[in-house]
Amino acid sequence: MKKVIFILVDSLMPNILNEGLAARCIPALQYLVDHGELRMDCVTVFPTMTASIDASLLTGAYPDEHKIPGLIWYDPEKKQMINYMNGAVPVSKLGLKNCSQNILVNLNQKHLNKQTKTIFEDLADRGKSSASINLIIHRGYQQHKILFPYKNLLGIHKEQLISGPETLFLGAMAYPGHMKTKLKSFSSGMRHLYGINDQFSISAARELINRGRQPDFMMVYLPDNDHRLHRTGPEKGELSLIKVDRQIERLLNAYSSWEKAVKENIFIITSDHGQTGIGKEKAEHNIDLDQHLKAFNVLQLGEKVSEKHELVVCNNERMAYIYPLKENLQEKAVNILKKETRIDLISWKDGNKIVVTAGGKTETTAVFYKNGPYQDPYGQSWTVSGDISLMDMTLNNSTIEFNDYPDILSRLYGALFSQECPMIVITARPRFEFTSKYYPKHNNGGSHGSLHKFDSIIPLIVTGDEKENPLPGRLVDLKEYILSLYEKDA
Repeated sequence: MKKVIFILVDSLMPNILNEGLAARCIPALQYLVDHGELRMDCVTVFPTMTASIDASLLTGAYPDEHKIPGLIWYDPEKKQMINYMNGAVPVSKLGLKNCSQNILVNLNQKHLNKQTKTIFEDLADRGKSSASINLIIHRGYQQHKILFPYKNLLGIHKEQLISGPETLFLGAMAYPGHMKTKLKSFSSGMRHLYGINDQFSISAARELINRGRQPDFMMVYLPDNDHRLHRTGPEKGELSLIKVDRQIERLLNAYSSWEKAVKENIFIITSDHGQTGIGKEKAEHNIDLDQHLKAFNVLQLGEKVSEKHELVVCNNERMAYIYPLKENLQEKAVNILKKETRIDLISWKDGNKIVVTAGGKTETTAVFYKNGPYQDPYGQSWTVSGDISLMDMTLNNSTIEFNDYPDILSRLYGALFSQECPMIVITARPRFEFTSKYYPKHNNGGSHGSLHKFDSIIPLIVTGDEKENPLPGRLVDLKEYILSLYEKDA
């Protein structure tokens, strides 16, 4: 039976892919599109940040089930802010040791819900082998040694193990023993982010193929496009995509011909999220949460939570979680945030319901909860009431139609119920992003995190599936689609 190669291209966007195809400047992707199927309207997960998205991709569940709220979130039990290595200064303030431990170990071993199986675990249960190359979510049944960079400086002296599939790469930090002599040629040094880069990912995949060690399922993560678009903005994305295409070409060239590659494999290529261009002027296009919430005693980076603190703000670029630490603060915080017109949606939990309003002094709200007379395009039923125009959705008899915020009900529900504690979710309007002291800014570049379609719509390419199974419309449904490929060939 055919093997599956899954390539996850960070920040691959439909409009940029379209431009590249029209210009015929991305031959590898062009070949895969011409010989396969292409969907340009696949919907990703919210928050549109790598940690929560990858967890959904690997588990087939939204954050309310897999329990990874975002890239940055607050743990009320341990009274700690969790940051999976976003921003050099915030990481240093929170402690490089803590942040390294969280992303390299705790994310998979502790934070990811043990009751939601990953695709690697499900495939192992079916007797199929897997490889994970540079994905941050990689939990499986095998144990692998993790090599912390600068472990003496970090004060990490005890050897630690992390779980993964049979073959696991995390750059030069975790790799199969038989690959040790190859690492130096894979761009794995400090200035190459210890191998968390496109060159390393494709080199590792090629080596597995060339050595006859290619597993039944291989996931390959390409992060570089995201870094480039953060700097340049999506408006200059075609040049970045050409570089991505060159890497995919290297992978196809591991076979004697591209025809042979497609004959022997099913290729799946998609993205985790899009990006939104952020305006150049910082005063205009950065929404300063420190300033807006100055009436509260907000936990500052590096501080320990104490009785004096009233709010914790977890800034995820174009969205933020705001955690009230004391009763009766949520309404006050919402009323302050509603005055800012650059804030898009504001939402919170009310029992089993979710309440939504918007920035701009609006007095209207919408309310929704699971199960009810209305069905969305993905087969989920809901009860909705109030001013649903806030969510830019319409009701056509018993059918829900989404517009600027695709799959907003499931995605917002997933985020708000990823934790039991009180929390407020806010998103920024297009061209704006949230800023907090010490956090990265992306003015005149790109950013993501929100519910808006700019951040949320991704392309999906499948080549080599001879049964031509219908392509899923949501990233969260890709796991089930992949498992079905093996079931039908069994």
